[in-house]
Amino acid sequence: MKTKAFPEANLPQDIQEKADRMNLEEAELPPYSPLPIPFTPEMSAAERSAARTKTLDTFAHELYGEIPPRCEKLEFVLRSSGTAFNGTAERREIDIICAGNGISHTLHMLLYIPVKRNGKVPCFLGLNFTGNHATTFDPEVTYFPFVRRVHASPWLNDGRAEEHQRGTKAGRWDFEQAVNAGFASATICMFDACPDYPDGLTESILNMFYSREELTSSSRKTAAISAWVWGLMRGVDALETVAEIDSRKIIVHGLSRQGKTAIWAGANDPRIAMTVSVCSGTCGAKMSRRYFGENMEWLDQWRKYWFVPSFENFVGKDTDMPFDQQQLMSVIAPRLLYVASASNDPYADPAGEHLATVMASRAWGKDGLPTNSAFPEPSSGQGENAVRYYLRDGEHACTPENWSDIIKFAAKHFL
Repeated sequence: MKTKAFPEANLPQDIQEKADRMNLEEAELPPYSPLPIPFTPEMSAAERSAARTKTLDTFAHELYGEIPPRCEKLEFVLRSSGTAFNGTAERREIDIICAGNGISHTLHMLLYIPVKRNGKVPCFLGLNFTGNHATTFDPEVTYFPFVRRVHASPWLNDGRAEEHQRGTKAGRWDFEQAVNAGFASATICMFDACPDYPDGLTESILNMFYSREELTSSSRKTAAISAWVWGLMRGVDALETVAEIDSRKIIVHGLSRQGKTAIWAGANDPRIAMTVSVCSGTCGAKMSRRYFGENMEWLDQWRKYWFVPSFENFVGKDTDMPFDQQQLMSVIAPRLLYVASASNDPYADPAGEHLATVMASRAWGKDGLPTNSAFPEPSSGQGENAVRYYLRDGEHACTPENWSDIIKFAAKHFL
């Protein structure tokens, strides 16, 4: 019997029919032809630069949209500081005040720096889903009140945490493990850059660069993922001003939709020394042409505002996509790439994420994963040089097990 998608969700019949058009059976996988990556280490610097530009232009035009430039005014203001985790970390809250076109937005950064350190330290940076206070049990982290949006579809509701939900996502961040290993770690709530609901674009940082008419147009040039990337870039700007941080060793990471964001950020911003994608799936680290798990039709149904409208040209045409994610991932070379999947996360297609990582590895040559790399067993990884893939046993999440392996890989290169 064909596996039913989202059996617990009680979806309306028309939406369930779309969900069930996902393929969740390896035996039903249709034939597909993987696309080659745009460049290899043997190419000249000029050839690589041209291929990189062409690849980024394609993904910007067809999928993620353009990333706006740095805003007219940018200011970094220390909101608070103190110690945390039994004195092992210094906590700083930094307001990143962005202004342009007569509009101002503030991105609230939470940063932990290890107290014991020898010189400047590497730093993790990622966007969180539910508010800085939800990423840690630290009672001194500021809770920022918000007006919750309720959507007709509960799948599109504002998922931020209330004040009493402090620490509910702490396992996803595991700041203490990072600090104890010698890393700083920072986060910003993704809603500060762009609210994650259908009309969020007009309330986002994008309104410093585009009119409301442009952002609601069927031909708009940007989307939520590029707004989130813009937020990450301003986070990098802020970290470059922190004396204790080694700005040559900034590691951008993300889970799920923020894994997609991390890859797009890593491909575009050469200041990012290591890109980490966890369970990012379709339009993230998964090969689109491998028709398994979440497909273009479902993303169009569920979160079309993550992408530019031209994305809809590929709905129902996954196996014929004229570009694919391994091509984008290869643009990150020669900087570090880390991709993680979960064994019980069929919608993200772990095998498709592994395959894309292996194919992208050709851009790193001998420092990438071997072309004959087999899909690993759960709770194991592949690659110790510039590219690593890790498969965790479990469901869609980022856990302390993930952090243990991510930190081990980053420490080998940065400590």
